[in-house]
Formats: sequence, structure tokens, C-alpha cells
Amino acid sequence: MNKKFSTLLAGVALLGAMSANAGNPVTSLQKTGNGLYQLKAAGGVLAMTPEGALKLEATTESANLASTLWCVEVTEEGYGKAPIFDFTNKATGQRLDIQYAGTLLEGLAEKTPSYTDVETANDSTRVGGEISGWAYLNQYTSIPAAEQAGKTLYSYFKADSVIGLVADGTNIQVKKLGAADAYKDAAAGSELTTFILQEADMIRLQAPEINTILGLQAADKGVALTFTPDEQGEKVAVANPFNGKNAGKFLAEAISSDNDYVFVLTADSSYLRVDTAIVNESGERFRAFKWSDLSYAKRQASTAATKPTSAADSISKVTGLSDQYKFAFSYYPSKDSLVIQVKSAMDYDPKTATNGSDWIDDAAATVLPTAAGTKGENNFVTVQDLIKDKVRIVTIYDKKETDISLGYKGCEAVYNGRTSVEDGLYFIMNQKGQYLASPIHVNGGEATWVTVKADEQLTAHMPAYQWVVLKKNTADKVKAYSPVTITNREFATELSATVQLMLNEGAKYMYTSAATDIDIKATDSLIFVQVKDAEGVKGNAALIAEAYQDSLLGYKNIPDAKFLLDEYTFKYLHPYATGENSKYLAKGAGKDSLLNVLNGKDAFRLIEDEIADYGYTVTADVAKRVGIKQLRRTEYAISLKDAYMDEAKEDKYAMSAYADPIDYFFLKENNHYESECYYAIVKANSDTISNVKAGVTDDILDATVKVQPLEETRTSAFAINPDKTPLYRRFNNANLGEADGRDTLRFYENVRHEYLMDENNKEGGLTDEFVNYVGMWTADKATGLAFQIDTTWVVRGRGYIKPQYLISVAHNDFAGIEGTPCTEDGPHITPDGQITDDPMACKHAHPAIPGFERAKYMVSFQDSVAVYGQDKPYADVAGGYTRVGFVEGIRVADTLWILPAQYRSVANDKVNFATLQAYNDSVVAKGLPAIKNLLTEDVHKNYVWSFRYVHPEKANNVTEEGPENSFLFESNIWPNSATTVNESIAPTEKAAWLKIQNGCVVLTDDKSTFANAKTGGDGALVFNVENKENDQLATDNETITTSEVTVIAGNGNVQVVGAEGKKVVITNILGQTVANTVITSDNATIAAPQGVVVVAVEGEEAVKAIVK
Repeated sequence: MNKKFSTLLAGVALLGAMSANAGNPVTSLQKTGNGLYQLKAAGGVLAMTPEGALKLEATTESANLASTLWCVEVTEEGYGKAPIFDFTNKATGQRLDIQYAGTLLEGLAEKTPSYTDVETANDSTRVGGEISGWAYLNQYTSIPAAEQAGKTLYSYFKADSVIGLVADGTNIQVKKLGAADAYKDAAAGSELTTFILQEADMIRLQAPEINTILGLQAADKGVALTFTPDEQGEKVAVANPFNGKNAGKFLAEAISSDNDYVFVLTADSSYLRVDTAIVNESGERFRAFKWSDLSYAKRQASTAATKPTSAADSISKVTGLSDQYKFAFSYYPSKDSLVIQVKSAMDYDPKTATNGSDWIDDAAATVLPTAAGTKGENNFVTVQDLIKDKVRIVTIYDKKETDISLGYKGCEAVYNGRTSVEDGLYFIMNQKGQYLASPIHVNGGEATWVTVKADEQLTAHMPAYQWVVLKKNTADKVKAYSPVTITNREFATELSATVQLMLNEGAKYMYTSAATDIDIKATDSLIFVQVKDAEGVKGNAALIAEAYQDSLLGYKNIPDAKFLLDEYTFKYLHPYATGENSKYLAKGAGKDSLLNVLNGKDAFRLIEDEIADYGYTVTADVAKRVGIKQLRRTEYAISLKDAYMDEAKEDKYAMSAYADPIDYFFLKENNHYESECYYAIVKANSDTISNVKAGVTDDILDATVKVQPLEETRTSAFAINPDKTPLYRRFNNANLGEADGRDTLRFYENVRHEYLMDENNKEGGLTDEFVNYVGMWTADKATGLAFQIDTTWVVRGRGYIKPQYLISVAHNDFAGIEGTPCTEDGPHITPDGQITDDPMACKHAHPAIPGFERAKYMVSFQDSVAVYGQDKPYADVAGGYTRVGFVEGIRVADTLWILPAQYRSVANDKVNFATLQAYNDSVVAKGLPAIKNLLTEDVHKNYVWSFRYVHPEKANNVTEEGPENSFLFESNIWPNSATTVNESIAPTEKAAWLKIQNGCVVLTDDKSTFANAKTGGDGALVFNVENKENDQLATDNETITTSEVTVIAGNGNVQVVGAEGKKVVITNILGQTVANTVITSDNATIAAPQGVVVVAVEGEEAVKAIVK
């Protein structure tokens, strides 16, 4: 006799729980191993999104069920203290914990609800912090009815203060309270929201939730259910189709016309139905299951007039039996209990049956399992004994007599496709190799996929192509699956999202669990590559350092540009304008002020505005986690002399001297070609990028620079480099045998080839009894043609742009005298009467006298003109031009002392600089020219000279002296009081250059312009130089007589005759002592280095000699 397996009692109990206890409060808990529960507030149950955001779900459905379920762990405090509760979300595996440090909560006023930070305010408070362990119920093994009605959740962040959860619509906020206030409010919930710990309501599972087991696995893995008890003994033709042991794991397929049911199938498209056959021949009859092959091949083999278009279409054509393919899966999450029902099962009537072929429609289907009903109303999938303790089958019956488990228990982090990446700076790319970025024409409005050519762009230099990625949760148990916050490094406010990354097993590409706010679609295939590990970056330490540690990354930045005078050229990036054919930004010729990239090449100054932070805000925590610095950028005005780049008519850019206000621009890197960075010129607007940029179009032949809309997809870019065209001559051209330092040169003007000289044309009335002038005449009229030049300001400041030189003749340099100590036995007495052991400090000692250069220095007499008027002897005629002459002076390091008349007869060893300082102070107090003059700083002075190239564009490649490196002799600028660097370097007008007027060497006046001067248009003289080895200022194998002493330069030595018993000091051209000795014979030979040396014999004037 057939008997049912006797689990009726268990089945009834289960069914009772389905109706009576669904959604009921939990009455008792264990410390661990509890079921899955919900925390119910007035507005819904507490849920967690994949990104870790806390929400209230008003309606629990199949799709959101997992996010509403929580595991509960209880920790006993002991000593009568209330237990501590921790909650872990089933869907995410993340604890209910809140970050306090570094969030808005730190400064939050008490009883003021808030989100933890600005970002999370967009989608509620998110978990992932240091605060957990919640005060909730006072008891847990037997929860009192009063507490079953709900209590607040709060946690301590210090001994007397807590934070608690507050509902804000469907979002969750956090509120600070005093611990005592929170305790009093725990049941009332006037300050915080009360939550009821309850069992979850029954949910009718849909196909996606069945296939993924509520998010635990990929949808194509198949499902195997656990039956307790399961089938036993001899198996029927179709054994248990749900346990995965017979036909394999099953899948569920949605039914478009009936959301309460699904089709059950295998991977080979066999669909399950309740069979019309019975399993047993006697006793109460039980129905079997059957698999129907509804594969594409089978459907195509159909002989029907219209072939089925799908499995569902095929099933719909099974007259009277289509509902026997439809199964309902009703799930009780808190008990992991599943009830499976078939929509319809035709009933067998043995009275009228013939060989089991007579079936009747029993009006048997129900949508939801309720309490046990009459026969044929429930159609449960259950088990049935055919032979007690020997044969048990799975069949359909009106009573459920087995427990079916989905296996959805606990809150361990189980792999379900969720993945994560480490904190870092990333490129995000898709399967096409495109970069997720916000290029210039988008400007943060969105992120888009951009194709990057490695030989044209360097994304390691482009923050708009980089993303700061941070894990939301860093706890060990969940960090491998943590959602991440993805933020564009340049457009951090506009482009940021928190996403859950997904990765199917064995797959290469990731994807996101849902579409994002940064235009990543859930269907996008993603690769996250840390910038330091990217192709072309990995292993390049310098490039990695730039990408991570250069705070000026992404934009052209020139520190202290507003204090500098560097000029820059803008080389245009175009495929047909490279190498020698490159085109540059330039102003139109003549009066044409429009900018173009056609034929010219101008050098522009970049005038710096304020520097400001931009992009991602790098906190100390981010710097530690990602290793990047805060980015900064500077706006620049683009200047050409006194004009500025400005918008003109017809949406074109021009150089305007009347720009008001002056336009400022960001120079944003857009390209990288042949090792050069190329920058777009984008207009700035209060530290942000405006809506226009400078662009060159190909639709007109004049290549003018237009004011283009920023959204124009084509962006013009320029390599911006310091202008290497030398403006001034620096005497260090190795091709001409030149080197920095002292040298002797002849200066000749290149029209009549007359030379600068010490003016001696007394007959022509060009000399003065008291003033020594510079003159110009033919070589045969000179008593000496060589001038000594010496650098004063070349390698410092802007000296490399505008070198400044001292020019001198008639040297009487002083080698200095070594100090001699007191020779008496100590102790010694200092000049002020103090006792000392130092013989050099004794009043009988002779202190050392330092050496110096003494000569006649070439100067502009403009200082004197300013005091005594524009008249002789400091001008050529009354109201005329300022003359140029020589003054006797002493140079010590960076100071030039101009000796007044009464000091010019003082011997070198008697010069007292304290006396000179006092004299200087007295004349300055009277408003007269100072005699102490500094040789430092970029501004020009009246006693130094620079040599302005006439053809700077040709000067770099000069190999011989000639027109290509000819120059103007440049003095100060007009007015004499102008002292700014901007005015001093490469003036285009009001500069003072040497010219001849009335036979005198004078300076051009304030009407002079460089455009005229370089062509001789206003009388300015154009010069070149000669370097004669045997010039008057130095002697080559000559005999030099000083008193009775004779000095002869030889090969590698200097011969001194007639100096027996005298000290001889020999110094090189740098002032370094190379010999210091007392001569013991009347004819001594002293070794000396090759080149110019200064020989100082005791009691005689120092002389120069050239040693071979």
C-alpha cells in the first residue's frame, strides 16, 4: 500500500509560520548563527545599496530582498551592561559601521541630523568607518515585548557621546547625542529613528533572483536545492528535478504574461512540467515530472503549420496543459525556506479512467501558498513514500511534507561577481583601448570614451584622463568586494560616482553593477590600470614622479613668471608644419595686430596671475592612500611688449595695447609629440575655464587665430618654450675663441671701420681738461685700441638674457698685501688695549690688504647730466646728447667705486674703503651721484654695458665675426630713473645706444627706437669686435719696465729682473694667486700658467703679461 512520508507535523508547523509569523518581531536571538532579519522603521526596512548607502525600502520585492536582510551578532558586555549588536548586510557583506573621523560629523552640532559628507548626501549615508557596535536591545535571549516594538540604534564615539541613525525620507542621516539623552530616547524615538527587528515577509522570487540565488552567483551557474527529506531508494523516470543530482542544476526563465511563475529548464533547453502519467498503479496515485525538449533544433523540426518561435511559444500551444510548466517559488528568507508550487496539475479520476487516460480539469491552481486547503488547491512540490523507508519520490501534493532550502544563509562575503580594485590613481579603459576622460571640448560636462594615439598624447600628463579610485570599505572581510569611489582628477566635483565593480569568473574585463553618474554604462567592459603601471609609464621613474608628485601637472606653469622676463615661442602643432617647416604664433606684419600661425615667429611674455588649486582635493588621507599631490594651475596674460592677446572683431584674437580688462588664459596640455608638450590656449574665468579657446581653422588661408567655442571638438595646441633667440651678445662663442670672463677686445663700427678709443682729438676740440671721453677714429689715430671687458651680471638673474659687462682701460690693479703678525713674544695687546694670544690681532701686526682692480671704466655721463644739466662737459653741446667717457674706479667683487678727483692720486696700498664709504654717504646725502655702485641685479646701470644684437635670429649659428653677430652698444634706458626689469631688457624704444654726434661719442636720446637703430636710421652705431693677441693692455714676450724692475713673459714662466729682495705676487685672470715669493736674485724666473697674468712687484705698479 502506498503511504505518504509522515512529515505532516513539520509541514503544518512550517505553513503556520508562513502566515502567522511573517513580518513578526524576532523574540529571541543567539550570539551568532541567527537567521536573516530585517530592521523595520516607519518608512520601510533598512537596506544597503551595492555602493554601501543606507536606504529605507518601503516595499520589499524579489529584486531588492537581499539588500534588506541582516545578520545579527551579539556581544555580551557583562557586569549588568546591555549587550552590543553588530549588523552585517546579506547582499553586500558589509557591516553597519559609520565613518566619523574626517567627515562632517566631527564638527556637527548636537541633535543636528547630517550626512557624513557632501558626496554621500547625494544618495544617503554610506557605511565604511570606524564606528560600529550598536546599543539596541537590553536583552536578546528572550526579547521583552516592549523592546520587540522597536528601539533606536546608536553607537558611542566617546564615553559620553553617541551617534545614531535618523530616517530622512528614504535616506538615512546621522545625529549626535549625549549618551544619557540617547538612552532616555531609545524607546520613544523622538530624536532617533526606532527599528523593529523582524522576520522577513514571504517573497515570490523572480527568475533573476532564483538563478543568482539572490546575488550569490552568476546567473548562468544553475541552481540546486536542498530537500529535507529528499528522494530515497529506487528512482522514478524523472527523479527529483530540483536537487541538481539527476538532470543537473536547473535554471529559471521568466514568463512574460505571468510574473508569479517561472519556467524551469536545464542548460540544454529541456523544460520541466508535471506529467499526465501517474507513478504508481495502486493506492493514492501520484503524478510524475517530465522534461520536454524545446531546443531550437527541436522546434525547427516541428511539423506544425507555424513553427514555434520560442520555448514559451511552444508551451503555449500545449492545449490544456501549458500551466503544468509553470512553477511558483515562494521564499521565506529568515528561515531559508522555499515553497514550490505548480500552477496546474490535471487530476486523475479512477472511476472513469481507461488505462490512466481520462483526466479532468480540477480547478486546482493557486497563486500563493496559504494555509493547507482542500485537495487540489496547493499543488506543492513535496516528497511521498511509495514503500515505507525504502522508496520515496518527489511529486505534487496538496500538503508540503519536506523542507526545501535555497541555501541563502549567513552574511559571509561570498563571491557573487563583486570585485574591487586597490586605492590608486588609474586610467579607466574599455575593451577597445579607449580612455574614459573628459577632454577639453567636454570640460567636465561628462565623461566620454576617447581614442588616444600614444605618439600624440601623453595621458600621464593629463589629469582629465586620470581617476582617483578609493575603496569605500577597507575592513579585511569586505575590502576585496568593496565598492569604490571613482573621481576624475581634474573635474572632481562634476565627475564622481560610487560603484560596485563586477567581474565574472575567468573574465578579463570588469563592469559596474549599474549605470553610473560618470557615464559608465552597466554594459561597458572596463579595465582599471594604475597610472604607474600603464604602458609607456611603467619603469619610467621620471614620468611616474611627474604624474604623482608634480603639483603643476596638466597645465603650463612658470613659477614666479610675474617676476621674470623670459619670453616664449608658441609652436603650432599641425601634421604639415613640423621640423624646419614648423609654424609659430605671431602678430601680423606692420600695423596688422591679428595673431596668426603663417610665417612670423614672435616671442611672448607670460604674465602670471594668481596660482590656485584645482581638481581633486588631496587630503592627508588621500595622499597616503594614493600618493598624489594637490594640483595647481596658473592663469597667464600673453603679452608682446605693451600689447596683450585679446578678442577682436570677427571672433579673432589680436594683440591690443588697449585691452581692458586684460584676458587671462590657462595653457592646458592637450598633446605630446616628439618629446614636446603642446598646450591649448583656453580662456580663464575666475580660476575656472571659460567657454572659449584659441583655435586655428583650416578654412581660411591667412591662418588667423580665432576665438572658438570650447565645445569645438578640434583643439589647436602649441609647444610653449623659452625663446632661445639671443637678444644680446655674450662673449662666450667657442667658434670665435671666446669664453666667459675677462678679455681684451677692439670695438669697431662696421660702416667706416672706425674704432672706439680713449679720445685724443684735442685739435678737434673733442677733449676736456677734467673729463676723459670715449672717442672714435681710425686705428692710426689711437694710442691704444683694446678695451678690457669683464662680466658683472651674466650667470645670475636674467643675465643669461641680457649679459652686463664692465669695460675698462689703463689698469693699475692691486694684488693685495698679506698680513704679517707681531713678531714679539706674547701676550699681545690689541689696538683697544685688550690682552690676546693672537699675534695677528696685536697692534704691532700688519693686517692684510685685499687686492682689487683699478682702472678707467667706460660709463655714461647721464648721472652727471641729471645733476649738472644737459650741457658740456657731460653733453656734446647745450641741450644735446649725453656723452660717454672714462672714470677712474676700483672694483671689489660686485661693487664699483668711482674715485673722486682728490682720491685718484692715492696709492693702491693706501686706499681706505672706510674713507670712501664716508665720502659716498656724504655726497648721496647732498643729492649728488653715488661713488659706490652695485654691479648686481637685472636692471641696467649707467656704468655697465650690454651688446644688443641687430640680427638676433642669425646670431646663434655664427662661426666668424661679421654682420650676423653685429650689435648695438646699449646703455641705460630713458628716463634715467626707470629701474624695472621689464623696461631694461630688450627695449624697443627710449633706449640709449652709442652714436656719433658732432664728432663725439654720445648716447641716442629718448626718441630712439630699436627698429630704427638697428638699421642706422637715427645714427646709432652698429659694432663688431676684433681680438688682437698683442694689444696694448697685455704684453706678449715684451719687456715691461716699472722703475728699475723689468718683467718679461716667457713660455710657462715670468722673468723678473732688478727686484732682488722684493716680494713678487703673480695672479691669474680670475684673481687667484699662482705665485707669492721673495726674489733672492737680480734675475729670477718664476713658473706661471699660460694666459694673462698680473705681476705685482713690491713697491711697483702691477703689470699684465701674457704667458705662452
